[in-house]
Amino acid sequence: MTQVDAVKIWLEGADDAWDTAQKLMLLKKNHHALFFAQLYLEKLLKALTYHLKDDHPLFTHDLVLLVAKLEIQINQAQIEDLREISKFNVSARYDEIKRGLYKKATPEFTKIWIQKVKDLAIYFRKML
Repeated sequence: MTQVDAVKIWLEGADDAWDTAQKLMLLKKNHHALFFAQLYLEKLLKALTYHLKDDHPLFTHDLVLLVAKLEIQINQAQIEDLREISKFNVSARYDEIKRGLYKKATPEFTKIWIQKVKDLAIYFRKML
């Protein structure tokens, strides 16, 4: 697989995750929408890894680690947002953590964090 192919595959996956997040928001499945919003950024960062580094991305859901590998300029507020967004990727086997996200994912909370995901995605997509 070429570098261009790898970027294309990761971007298609990212776009699919974002589409899913948007549909879940309309259904008021906020905690699931946040999960897919995190996945969207994760896949964008993995596409960027191939694009900027021509290297395999790390096998992690931690957005801060993915950004660190890229060695791109990012401010502290963005790092903190990525740290929080990484928490939206909740493993299915941890019910107590899932319940915590479910309670936290009010419509207002979700709207704020979906906007932050959009803003970060715009920032990252400019690097492609």
